[in-house]
Amino acid sequence: MTAATDAGLRERAARLTVTFDGEAWVLGRPDLGVFVAVPEPGAIFITTLQQTGSVTQATERASEKAGEPVDGGDFIEGLTAAGLLDPAAAQDDDTAERGRRIRWIEGVSPRAAARLFGRIGWSVYAAALVFALAVLVARPDLRPSWQDAWFLPSMGLSVLGWLVLGIAFGALHEAWHWLAGRAVGVPATFRVSYRGMYIVYETDLTQIVAVPRDRRHGVYLAGMAVEVVVVAVALGLRMIVPPGLLDDLLAAVILFRVVAIVWQWAALPLRSDSYALLANALRCHNLYRTTWLTVKNRIFRLTEAEAAELAASGARDRDMARWFALLYVAGMAVMVWLFLTVMLPLMVSLAQWGVERLLSGQVGSAAFWEAIAVTAYVALRIGLPPLLAFRERRLRRAGALL
Repeated sequence: MTAATDAGLRERAARLTVTFDGEAWVLGRPDLGVFVAVPEPGAIFITTLQQTGSVTQATERASEKAGEPVDGGDFIEGLTAAGLLDPAAAQDDDTAERGRRIRWIEGVSPRAAARLFGRIGWSVYAAALVFALAVLVARPDLRPSWQDAWFLPSMGLSVLGWLVLGIAFGALHEAWHWLAGRAVGVPATFRVSYRGMYIVYETDLTQIVAVPRDRRHGVYLAGMAVEVVVVAVALGLRMIVPPGLLDDLLAAVILFRVVAIVWQWAALPLRSDSYALLANALRCHNLYRTTWLTVKNRIFRLTEAEAAELAASGARDRDMARWFALLYVAGMAVMVWLFLTVMLPLMVSLAQWGVERLLSGQVGSAAFWEAIAVTAYVALRIGLPPLLAFRERRLRRAGALL
């Protein structure tokens, strides 16, 4: 390998971050969002290459640590295949147009953000949780019910209210994740974007893998922590405000925030915040995929490629996956329960209301068009997920989607 090639490698290797992750070393390209776990000889290879620019010296030091010869050229090929040695990332024009950075949020300094997640901050979140649980136990009349979703005089207006509440609290949830990342020094980005007709919030915390695991827990919990505070405040206000529109609004907020919190803990199969928290606490790298392959191996037959992938996964991931599958099943059961007790009654009552308005209302009237809009909303909520799932399955089979 020529000196010129070594010099080029040193320049590309300089873009890599090297972090110890408890059981393995993580090589990362934060600008590309690519991170790979390697044994310690691999980390030594990269740090030596960054320091000296010599592949020969990097190979020698890695071999000394491994206790056996290391093929430096093969390791470099692996890094190249993983994308770790790719050129610096350029901003995608379409992403830049669709995603608008919220600069007043991103202007919050790490020191200011850290005040929300220090001892005082987490004491407040814990107190809010205790208060909310105590009220829900002691005051059955304040416990959320699916009927609380109808907090406005008209079901159509209530549906519009759901959208507004969803946008507002979705922004709050994601912003709190971002602030928690900011507090531990993760250079994250918070954007408002869209997916089709939906407004979405994007919080890029990819670089959190470069932070020690013990400091990541708060980042994963932050969204649920602020949701708990919202529930506690809403419950406290309901205890003092008289019946009326404000009380109905607070009841709807409590319903949707409690459902959101329960869903976060139940949606382990969907890699929710709770999954990220548990996988991090268990010091696993790809627990989701390893668990899926483990379960499939018990029920069906793995393909040759899947069997090789499972065998190549970390030993700790395989050990945890043997029992983590039970949590997946429990989470799926809770999600089904949420659907049957909250979402299905809401959609059925909403559909009935829409049909009644369509049949009894005058064509072209405001009530008629309100019913049309609500019916379209129900059809979209029920029909879109299966259509998207079918599309993704077709794209995966065609090799156009990972």
